[in-house]
Amino acid sequence: MRRGAWYLLLLWVASIAYVLAASAQEGVYYARCNLKVQEGNEITWINWQAAPTFIAAGTKLQVTRTKDTASVVNLESKVAYKLDIGADGDSYLEKFVTRQPVDVERFPDDVRDSIRKAIAKVGMTKEQVYIAMGPPTNLGKTRTSTMTYEQIMASDLWVYARRRFGKNIGVAFDPATGLVNRTEGIWGKD
Repeated sequence: MRRGAWYLLLLWVASIAYVLAASAQEGVYYARCNLKVQEGNEITWINWQAAPTFIAAGTKLQVTRTKDTASVVNLESKVAYKLDIGADGDSYLEKFVTRQPVDVERFPDDVRDSIRKAIAKVGMTKEQVYIAMGPPTNLGKTRTSTMTYEQIMASDLWVYARRRFGKNIGVAFDPATGLVNRTEGIWGKD
């Protein structure tokens, strides 16, 4: 009888450990884009553009995901951040981070400068704008909280929230070329 009770206890502990391991997925990723950081080291799917600081695209990160949030640690500085993904699932996490290194050095100087400044300019590709500004808050009038990276990249009108009660930022892409043909509300553009 005792042996059976110990066996059941061991089986129960093993099953709990398995469930916890499955719900908290860890791994090394890279920032897919400039990740805007709010007060309290929080990053949110809303991606407020008025945030004073950001984690640069390509930064190596340790990510632990639990449902619709993640803990993100900059492996170089050891600073930890809380990431509000917006929805549960790896496809939503991948709007912010990727397993593949992000190489902004392959872009022309002017594009790299825009990425460093976290702004979009006419002539940039969708990938370049995404790296510079991150995921938009809306596609037209539709929220992106439950959209994947691929769904966002398929749209031609991206809207970013600057701050809670500020003017939004619009980035429009030419459907034929996929290049930015209009921006509105961008700070620091020439």
